[in-house]
Amino acid sequence: MLIQITSSFLINKILPFTKVQRNALIGNDDASILVEVLNKRIKEGKLTDAETYTAIQASDSLLEHLSQESKYSQEELHSAVVEMDVASVNTMLSAGLQMNETTTTTAFWSVVQAVDNAEANDLPLSSSVSQMIHHIFDADQLHLLNRDKQTTNMTCMQPDDDIGVDGAARKMNYIFDDSAHKDLPLMEGRQCEGGTCCDQCSRNIFPTFCDEKEISLETFPELSSLTFNNLEKVSSATIIQFVRLVERVRRTIAHEYGLPLKIILPLQAYSRKYVAGATQTGGGGGEGDFVTLHTDEATHDGYHYSCVLYLSTQGVDFEGGEFVFNDPAKETVVYQDDDVLDDALMQAYLNGELPDIELEEESHQEELNPESLEDQIRNQGRELSPYHPTKGAAVIFSSGWENMHEVSKITSGVRYVVPCFFTTCPVPDAAYEQMHVGKPQSDEDIADDWLHLLLAHRKEEPVDSVGRVKELLMKWHYICTPLSEH
Repeated sequence: MLIQITSSFLINKILPFTKVQRNALIGNDDASILVEVLNKRIKEGKLTDAETYTAIQASDSLLEHLSQESKYSQEELHSAVVEMDVASVNTMLSAGLQMNETTTTTAFWSVVQAVDNAEANDLPLSSSVSQMIHHIFDADQLHLLNRDKQTTNMTCMQPDDDIGVDGAARKMNYIFDDSAHKDLPLMEGRQCEGGTCCDQCSRNIFPTFCDEKEISLETFPELSSLTFNNLEKVSSATIIQFVRLVERVRRTIAHEYGLPLKIILPLQAYSRKYVAGATQTGGGGGEGDFVTLHTDEATHDGYHYSCVLYLSTQGVDFEGGEFVFNDPAKETVVYQDDDVLDDALMQAYLNGELPDIELEEESHQEELNPESLEDQIRNQGRELSPYHPTKGAAVIFSSGWENMHEVSKITSGVRYVVPCFFTTCPVPDAAYEQMHVGKPQSDEDIADDWLHLLLAHRKEEPVDSVGRVKELLMKWHYICTPLSEH
């Protein structure tokens, strides 16, 4: 019995090493001699208890030495990724090694190849695929933390129901009218209907949210017009890449707002193009050449966090088309004469207030910033903060009334973007129980969900497509994270 325990003990000591390290262990002279002697004596049963104890101590010492001397390297990790050796990748990442961007890209294409091979041979998707995808998602988030970000903290706002506009938020659904939004009375605080948002609101601009190669329309041509509803003829590479980008946004929201990742789910994510001269057909569809002033949480009360990821660059691919945050202008007092205070300013001083002061210049403002009369009326009392889109950039923000926004008219070219909207509303457990296969219970279940919900290239009836997408969005966290995070 002691011999069997010893043999199992030594095997378990060696198994956690990666394939590369085990090969190094076998190739080490001292180690080879020790293993050979131990194997021979264990098989012949000639080891005494004392000898067995000594052998175990020697093996511990040798393995500890090798483990310290043979540090994991990016080259080892890259080799394991190429071979889809997930066991070795798991071990190296658990020891603290991180996939650099080159290795992460290699991991992505290894996954694509594994998926395509499985489909070509009509095989089930290996759990190694979903595990490697999880590692890619983790690496993407770490890489993003080292890139530039511009954050503007905002005071959370919501409709002011205390002054007779009860239910105003609901009444705003799918109303795209400047005046309706600008004139809506607001008060501080998050509405976040049905959700668990935090009380911190902001605007975040990531100039390099992703590399241009990650959104190349030559490499991923279907990215220009992708939805989850029709994936029959979309390549596995594009599908996985699109999910990867949406998941990167989801994890960024969790990080920026200090929310548990599992409570954040996508409600909508799709590619859209804006074409100069096209007529807008609504806030979320059609090839319009602008988007009128709106608030995302007004268009859908489940939208709690929003993102726009840019697939093209202003000034290169299109002209116009700025993304514009549109806020109430700060109250100002205008001097008409340096020697005369107007009544409003005098009253402010009497009240102990110091409002912002704006001096009226002698030159006509129209000459400095020409605007049509329509635009002047439209922008009266508003403060505009335009962002000029560049390929690979992203704007991520809380979806409440503190972040009213619009897209200015495109004057030429085509503007490609990926809008994403996320909710913090929980999915009832009963919804999972009604599914044919509910929450995944194993790595194999997660891989099956990837195949069934995303990667099976099959023709679907519209009703089947709608049901699949609904299940996909509800299960998103469960397929995009390992079992330990469920």
